Amino acid sequence: MAAASLARLSRRATTSAAAAAPSFRRLLSATSTAPAAASAPPPPPSAAAAAAVGADRVRWDYRGQRQLVPLGQWMPKVAVDAYVAPEAVLAGQVTVHDGASVWSGAVLRGDLNKITLGFCASVQERCVLHAAWAAPTGLPAETLVDRYVTVGAYCLLRSCTIEPECIIGQHSILMEGSLVETNSILEAGSVLPPGRRIPTSELWAGSPARFVRKLTNEEIMEIPKLATAINDLMQSHFSEFLPYSNAYLEVEKLKKSFSIPL
Repeated sequence: MAAASLARLSRRATTSAAAAAPSFRRLLSATSTAPAAASAPPPPPSAAAAAAVGADRVRWDYRGQRQLVPLGQWMPKVAVDAYVAPEAVLAGQVTVHDGASVWSGAVLRGDLNKITLGFCASVQERCVLHAAWAAPTGLPAETLVDRYVTVGAYCLLRSCTIEPECIIGQHSILMEGSLVETNSILEAGSVLPPGRRIPTSELWAGSPARFVRKLTNEEIMEIPKLATAINDLMQSHFSEFLPYSNAYLEVEKLKKSFSIPL
């Protein structure tokens, strides 16, 4: 009897083990393949997907605004200590001399002729400077803003000449062949027609601009002072766009104030 019962128990154990074997095999196979699937690298992108990504990157690069735009053989020339705001655009035959400043949103388009900013001249926000092939009056078609000239915001200058130490009021328009002589002031919102000349030491205003009065000596002395004050203000803006960061100075201040060990 004992031998028969032992035989029956051994047969049951073998049958249960045989029945459980397939499940153990499936479990082992699943656990062995799982790490391999997890560690497998993702499939490489197709050629079409890679080309689409590259095209998007190229479109993005050319869609961004560029500050200096070369046109053919002409490349804008900016002096080392001149300030050109990041939002300004200079294209073609544009020359910005020492101490000059071009502020945000201004556009200097020298695709047809030259545009020159002299020493310590300033072109304020949203101004547009352009130059034609030739002036109808036979005068030089270049646009010249000479030294110590202040051009107010939202002005339009096209193929005109502004001699040293002048002030052009904001929202003014100077048309082809117009000339503003030394130590003169054009009031805000004025329009200087083609070929019109403002003699030296005079104040003009209106649309079209007309003679108002002669400038006093005090007013003439204030013209270069205004240009110098804008140049001093330019220095604070210019330091914010250096090729290196000055954030480490703020970190040093924090370390000193909170006594943070190095």
